[in-house]
Amino acid sequence: MEKFRVRMQKVKFDKKLFGRLVSQTRGCAPDTAKSRSTLAAALVSALCMVCAQTVAQQFPIASNPVVFELCGGAVFDGTNYLVGYTADTNIFGQKVSPTGQLIGAPHLVASANLGWPPAAAFAGARTNCLVAWSDYSKTTGVTMFGRIVNPATGAMGTVFPLLGAAGTHGFQRVRDVASDGTNYFVLWVDENDKVGDGLYSKLYGQFVTGTGTLVGSEFVVIGAATAAEDVGVAFGRTNYLVAWQQKQADNHETYCRVVTPSGALGATQKINATASFDRNPLAVGFDGTNYLVLWNCTTNYDGPGELMLFGRLVTQTGTPLGSELVLSTERTGFFGVGFDGVNYLILYAVDVVMTNHTVHARFINRSGEPIGPVFTPLAMQGTNAPLFPSHGVLYAGGKFMLTATYGSFITSEDGGIIGLVGGDVYGRFLPASTTPPWFTNAAIVNGLLQVQFHLVPGVYYTLEISTNLTSWNVVDVIGSDGTNVLVLADDQPPKGNMFVRARMGCTPSFEFWFFEFAYAGGFGSGFTPTPSYPVTLTNYSAAFGVHGDVSSPPTANVYFTGPAGSGLTNTPAWDSYGVRDWMLYQSPPVYNPAAAPGGTWIVSYKGSNVTFNVPDPQAAARLVVPLPTVNVSGDVLQSVSWVYKNATNGATLSNPPVYMSSIQLQIEDVGGLRIYNSGELSPNTTNHTLTSTVQWSNVGMLYMAYSDTLDNHYVVMFTKP
Repeated sequence: MEKFRVRMQKVKFDKKLFGRLVSQTRGCAPDTAKSRSTLAAALVSALCMVCAQTVAQQFPIASNPVVFELCGGAVFDGTNYLVGYTADTNIFGQKVSPTGQLIGAPHLVASANLGWPPAAAFAGARTNCLVAWSDYSKTTGVTMFGRIVNPATGAMGTVFPLLGAAGTHGFQRVRDVASDGTNYFVLWVDENDKVGDGLYSKLYGQFVTGTGTLVGSEFVVIGAATAAEDVGVAFGRTNYLVAWQQKQADNHETYCRVVTPSGALGATQKINATASFDRNPLAVGFDGTNYLVLWNCTTNYDGPGELMLFGRLVTQTGTPLGSELVLSTERTGFFGVGFDGVNYLILYAVDVVMTNHTVHARFINRSGEPIGPVFTPLAMQGTNAPLFPSHGVLYAGGKFMLTATYGSFITSEDGGIIGLVGGDVYGRFLPASTTPPWFTNAAIVNGLLQVQFHLVPGVYYTLEISTNLTSWNVVDVIGSDGTNVLVLADDQPPKGNMFVRARMGCTPSFEFWFFEFAYAGGFGSGFTPTPSYPVTLTNYSAAFGVHGDVSSPPTANVYFTGPAGSGLTNTPAWDSYGVRDWMLYQSPPVYNPAAAPGGTWIVSYKGSNVTFNVPDPQAAARLVVPLPTVNVSGDVLQSVSWVYKNATNGATLSNPPVYMSSIQLQIEDVGGLRIYNSGELSPNTTNHTLTSTVQWSNVGMLYMAYSDTLDNHYVVMFTKP
């Protein structure tokens, strides 16, 4: 079944496809199959998915009601996890088992006036971790300190200054810490270098050994005149990557540079294409080959475009790759990012200053493309909602550990964050994105098949069926935005045996067709148009359909090339439209030739050529005029009837052409907006009663659109003055 709606030249075409995909997969997770009672293709595509219990439960890490605690992330000791957090003037580390059980009491690492937001950070190496902080109770001299902690035993070294000598430096504020697996790299700002609200003329770095000894002196990492203090840093294979935003004119741009473990600085690289009105904390991840930098981008306040989540891939030498990524258009902030060996998991706060704030997550691949839906990994704890997950993603021990601060921000009159209400720390574990799915609890319930499907939230899976374990038919793509167990229920009684399996991801399948356009006159002052025969084609547009791909490229990144004389040679798509795992790309209209030619057509999609050998569409010969007559009462369009006319001489046809497979009525208003679609009708239907009110005085264009047996689509246009 197909449903399409067109708009003069720029077409939006909807399809409902049953059993539409071939049995191909993308991803590395093994499939899972069970022999079960019948799950027919049409049934599986209409499966009822019901949320079930979540196996991976959340667990409290710090929930003292007397003080507010803020999470700073986690490290791994090879067996257990150590979560760092601040609680008023204290910094603690809490050991957590792989099952989420707290091990012993929290370790007190330091007591200091940390300021707001707390000037503290920590990072893990192979055998220990470094906790770094600034102490606002000290007004002169060295004001930032560190301590080495063994996460396995809880043993702690002595507190040491993170600066050899204060010299001419003012108050030193710790911004972030990273590790190369052995040593550490601390980033900090000097209040003497402050040039505006959160803006500094310099940002410094200091290397520290795994035993807590300073390596060399502090050095300037960023010498920009207006760099924001919120930075992101991560170690790759051989270098650190530091990312920051800096103010330029009235906007903020995002930059990065590599820093070697010896302190050599790479070139400063701008990585954003879209300037942002403001700046916020960044995050940096690494996938073994490239870095992923995350930042906020605001192009509009108090509406769409505010605090969007953008990203960019960067090589190990600091060179930006591809284009900037729009990863979320929600109001986001306080990011965490981790990599499981195949895909990234990004975690971010949503609407942090709103009453309905929460935390969302999404898996993306190494190219920055999503592999599943946005999901909500952290639930409310009583009346306490997840607030922000800064540094809240760690992949270690074969799974993700997620940590976040719960509570609500206190804001100033101008919307600035000045405090926190609540302040508890919770965590949960999440499987790697490639964890194989499986079926359990298959049963006949009230005469219908029902099974439980265990999956990783945030990952798309393809359901397939087979009668012989050889030929598999893909019937749906499913995913979960929260729970890790879905109940799949068939809606028809079983009729025999059939195998059912699910696979992670899917390989896209493609199709290609043409839209052919013809103008057949206007209504004038009457209710039936007066065509001038012969009616001929005016132009065509090529269409490219993609099924089963959940990360579609931008419209202008898909290119059409037809045979010689087609009028399209590496031409970018003009329009696109889609839902979930289906997308249509449409070429610009071509007026010479007006009829689409058959032959070899190539569509460049995601850098690969998809080739179609298209038979002659016979478009001119298959053009027919469904001539409409409208029934109007009191300026309300009641119904439309039509007869089929020969496009050459206007002779009335006794029956619809044999090549016509469906027909549809479409209406636009005087402003060019679509206001009515009839749905897909049989060619033998010659009358349609409207199901919604359309004022005849508001009609600007009426289309009679039909499909043929070659799966091409014709749009015959009638104007109304």
